[in-house]
Amino acid sequence: ANFPPGYLGATVTGPTTSVDANDEIITLTASATINTTFMHLFGFDSLNVASETEVTRQTQMLDVVLAIDMSGSMASSAGGGGTRIEAARDAATELVNILFGADETKPLLNIALVPWNGKVNIMRNGEPYNSTLTTTQAVPAFTNPLTGAAQSEVYYPNNSPVPLLAPPPADWQGCVFQRYLDDGNDLNDADLDLYEVTKNGFEWFAWEFIGPEGEPVPGSDDCTLAVNGSECRRCLTHGITPLQNTKTAALDAINELTGPTGTTNIPDGLAWAWRALMPGAPFAQADPNPTFTRQQAIVLLTDGENYGGSGDGYKTAFGLGTGAGSGMDPRLLQLATTIKAGDVAIYAIQFANSGGALQTLMENVATEPHSPYYHYAPDAAALQQ
Repeated sequence: ANFPPGYLGATVTGPTTSVDANDEIITLTASATINTTFMHLFGFDSLNVASETEVTRQTQMLDVVLAIDMSGSMASSAGGGGTRIEAARDAATELVNILFGADETKPLLNIALVPWNGKVNIMRNGEPYNSTLTTTQAVPAFTNPLTGAAQSEVYYPNNSPVPLLAPPPADWQGCVFQRYLDDGNDLNDADLDLYEVTKNGFEWFAWEFIGPEGEPVPGSDDCTLAVNGSECRRCLTHGITPLQNTKTAALDAINELTGPTGTTNIPDGLAWAWRALMPGAPFAQADPNPTFTRQQAIVLLTDGENYGGSGDGYKTAFGLGTGAGSGMDPRLLQLATTIKAGDVAIYAIQFANSGGALQTLMENVATEPHSPYYHYAPDAAALQQ
C-alpha cells in the first residue's frame, strides 16, 4: 500500500477500516495489484498483495465528581451578564453534554455532584428526610470521640448512607460537622480521612449531625454557635448526587443548583467529593474492582477564599472571616496531597476572583499548577471555555 497509484503500473485498493460492535477492535484492510516488467522475468504478469491488521483500542473508565461552590458570593455577577452560579450551571451542563455525547447512558462513565458552602448536606439529593425512618446499626463497641462515652451502635438517616453518632432530630437539615476536635492535636482528627478510622486512639466511626445549634432560627439568622454576634448560615437544600451513569440525572441535579448562600469551606467540599468518588462506605457506588483502566477525577470550582462562619463544618474553630484561612488552607493542602497520592486528578478552577492568595492555593490544590489542571476563569465565557 506504500506504492502510489500508477507507480510501475501499481493499483491500490484501501485502506478500509471497520470497528466491532463494542467499538474496541479496529480492522484495517489494504490491497495492491502491481504490474511491472520486472515480474515478467519470473513468468508473472501481476502480483496481488493484501494486508489486514487488527488494533485493539484502549478502553478506559471515567469516574468524575463535580464539586461546586454554593456560597453566597456565587449569587454575584459573573461578568458578561448573569450570576456566577448560573455560569457554573451552564459550564457543568456543557461538560456533561460533552462527556455523554448523544448517549443517555454510558456504562464506563460515572458522574457525581457535590454542592458545598460552609458545610455539606450529606443527604442523597432529592430524597426527603423522615426522622421516623432512621435506622440503628450495631457495631463493635467504640468510644465516642466527642462525649468519651462507650457506644455500640450508629444511626443511618433514611436518605443518606452516612453513619451518624446520634439519631438526628426531626428538623435536621442534612449537614454534618467535620470530624475535628479543636484540641490542639491534629493527630486526633479525621476531617482529612476517607472512611471510618481510628486516629491516635480516637475512634471516628460516624459523623456528628449539625442540629439547631448550627442552623439559623426560623425568622432569624441567630444560632447558639454564633460567634461575636455573627450570623449563622443555613445548610444547603442540595444534597449529594452519588456516582451514576445517566445523562439526564446529572443534568437535572446541576439544573437544581440555585439559591447560593453561606460561607466558603473548601476542605469540606473537597473531602466529601473524595468520599463520593472512592469505592467503599459511606458512598459505595464506585466499582472496587473495575474491569478496565479507570481514571478518577474531581473538578473543584470556587469563587472565594476559605472563610470561617458561625455554624460551619469546623464550628468556627479557626475563627471568622478570611482570617480563618490560616487554619483552613493548610488542611485543604494536606487533604489535596493525600487525594492526589491515590492517583486521583484534581482540576481546580478559580472563578471570577483574581486574588493572588487564592491562585497560589488553588494551584497547589490542583494536580499540577497549570493547564489542564489549574484554570483561572475571570468570567462566564472563560469558564465555559
